[in-house]
Amino acid sequence: MTRNTASVTVKLVGGPLNGKSAVSYGAVVGSLIDVNRSKYRVTKVDSIPGWNEQIASATFVDHVPMVPKPILPKPLVVKPK
Repeated sequence: MTRNTASVTVKLVGGPLNGKSAVSYGAVVGSLIDVNRSKYRVTKVDSIPGWNEQIASATFVDHVPMVPKPILPKPLVVKPK
């Protein structure tokens, strides 16, 4: 898969920027773009005949924060003397 060097107008679907557009340079299908701290996955890229610009659509990727596992203390074992 080669990366396109044209500017891509991306229509955003879902999330806080639903229905808005953003411009990405060289977006390809499957790539992850970051728009105002929201992540979107590019799902479709179409070229416009006669233009150097492309249009695309991207869907919102819900960020699930990783929760660290709690550290459980080991029980104390007292050995008789």
